[in-house]
Amino acid sequence: MTQTPVPWGIGRMTPYAATTATLPALTPVIDPETQIAVVVDEDGRTVELGSHGTSTSGLTPTSTRPGDGAAPGGATDADSTESYDQDQSGS
Repeated sequence: MTQTPVPWGIGRMTPYAATTATLPALTPVIDPETQIAVVVDEDGRTVELGSHGTSTSGLTPTSTRPGDGAAPGGATDADSTESYDQDQSGS
Protein backbone atom coordinates (compact mmCIF):
# COMPACT_ATOMS: atom_id res chain seq x y z
CA MET A 1 0.00 0.00 0.00
CA THR A 2 1.43 3.38 -0.99
CA GLN A 3 0.89 6.56 0.94
CA THR A 4 0.06 9.86 -0.68
CA PRO A 5 2.82 12.40 0.06
CA VAL A 6 1.90 15.49 2.04
CA PRO A 7 1.77 18.60 -0.22
CA TRP A 8 4.94 20.67 0.18
CA GLY A 9 2.99 23.88 0.99
CA ILE A 10 1.43 22.44 4.16
CA GLY A 11 4.68 22.97 6.09
CA ARG A 12 4.75 26.62 5.03
CA MET A 13 1.25 27.48 6.27
CA THR A 14 0.71 29.57 9.39
CA PRO A 15 -2.46 30.74 11.15
CA TYR A 16 -3.93 34.12 10.27
CA ALA A 17 -2.76 37.01 12.46
CA ALA A 18 -5.01 37.68 15.45
CA THR A 19 -4.87 41.44 14.92
CA THR A 20 -5.38 43.38 11.74
CA ALA A 21 -4.61 46.95 10.76
CA THR A 22 -7.41 49.32 9.84
CA LEU A 23 -6.75 50.98 6.50
CA PRO A 24 -8.25 54.31 5.47
CA ALA A 25 -11.14 54.12 3.03
CA LEU A 26 -10.18 54.99 -0.54
CA THR A 27 -12.71 55.55 -3.31
CA PRO A 28 -12.10 55.60 -7.07
CA VAL A 29 -13.90 58.46 -8.84
CA ILE A 30 -13.86 60.13 -12.26
CA ASP A 31 -12.42 63.65 -12.28
CA PRO A 32 -15.14 65.74 -14.01
CA GLU A 33 -12.61 68.05 -15.71
CA THR A 34 -10.11 65.51 -17.04
CA GLN A 35 -12.38 62.43 -17.23
CA ILE A 36 -9.53 60.43 -15.66
CA ALA A 37 -10.02 58.01 -12.78
CA VAL A 38 -8.50 59.20 -9.51
CA VAL A 39 -8.56 57.83 -5.98
CA VAL A 40 -9.69 59.99 -3.07
CA ASP A 41 -9.39 59.42 0.67
CA GLU A 42 -12.04 59.82 3.39
CA ASP A 43 -11.53 63.62 3.33
CA GLY A 44 -11.90 63.93 -0.46
CA ARG A 45 -8.19 64.48 -1.12
CA THR A 46 -6.61 62.86 -4.18
CA VAL A 47 -4.30 59.99 -3.24
CA GLU A 48 -1.19 59.28 -5.34
CA LEU A 49 -0.90 55.53 -5.88
CA GLY A 50 2.48 55.63 -7.61
CA SER A 51 3.48 55.57 -11.24
CA HIS A 52 2.76 52.75 -13.60
CA GLY A 53 3.27 52.22 -17.28
CA THR A 54 1.30 50.71 -20.08
CA SER A 55 2.47 48.30 -22.69
CA THR A 56 1.31 46.59 -25.84
CA SER A 57 2.27 43.28 -27.32
CA GLY A 58 1.32 41.39 -30.43
CA LEU A 59 1.91 38.05 -32.05
CA THR A 60 2.48 38.12 -35.82
CA PRO A 61 2.09 34.72 -37.51
CA THR A 62 4.28 33.89 -40.49
CA SER A 63 4.23 30.91 -42.85
CA THR A 64 5.96 29.70 -45.96
CA ARG A 65 4.74 27.41 -48.73
CA PRO A 66 6.90 25.79 -51.37
CA GLY A 67 6.66 26.34 -55.12
CA ASP A 68 3.91 27.99 -57.08
CA GLY A 69 1.10 25.69 -55.97
CA ALA A 70 0.91 23.90 -59.33
CA ALA A 71 2.16 20.63 -57.86
CA PRO A 72 1.85 19.01 -54.44
CA GLY A 73 4.81 18.31 -52.22
CA GLY A 74 7.54 20.18 -50.48
CA ALA A 75 7.89 21.34 -46.92
CA THR A 76 5.93 24.08 -45.24
CA ASP A 77 6.97 26.10 -42.22
CA ALA A 78 5.10 28.30 -39.79
CA ASP A 79 6.15 30.33 -36.78
CA SER A 80 5.38 33.64 -35.13
CA THR A 81 7.19 36.78 -34.06
CA GLU A 82 6.26 38.58 -30.86
CA SER A 83 6.63 42.32 -30.45
CA TYR A 84 6.55 44.10 -27.12
CA ASP A 85 6.56 47.84 -26.53
CA GLN A 86 6.52 49.50 -23.13
CA ASP A 87 6.25 53.17 -22.38
CA GLN A 88 8.40 54.81 -19.80
CA SER A 89 7.16 54.52 -16.23
CA GLY A 90 8.36 56.64 -13.36
CA SER A 91 10.10 55.21 -10.35
